[in-house]
Amino acid sequence: MAGSIPWQGGRTVVVDDNTAAASMLADFLRLIGHDSEVLPISDVTTLARDILARAPDIAFLDLGLAHIDGRDLAATLRAMGCTSHLVAITGYGRPEDMESTRQAGFDQHWTKPLDVDRVERFMASPPRR
Repeated sequence: MAGSIPWQGGRTVVVDDNTAAASMLADFLRLIGHDSEVLPISDVTTLARDILARAPDIAFLDLGLAHIDGRDLAATLRAMGCTSHLVAITGYGRPEDMESTRQAGFDQHWTKPLDVDRVERFMASPPRR
């Protein structure tokens, strides 16, 4: 880790059907001073309501969820008025993948495996939409 983190206490949620990956990301976010919660996978509407109820600053959303496309979740969140910063987490990094996440309402598109230095730099200041 690169040093002190100026922005701490940000609220985040992590949605990933790989529970180990979700837990590791949430644990790391807590380690660097942010509130983080892993949300269980359900249907798109229920999951969107769960995210909105927590009003996170940032939502880290896997694209390939069991029975759910993360792009559908992002589009639903935006349609429901979500202003959280949405980060797509995926194994796909082609330009057309990045464009599809942008069109769905994501603010960022990150490919797996996540780089902890990138996460730490990103979390060093509040994200802007």
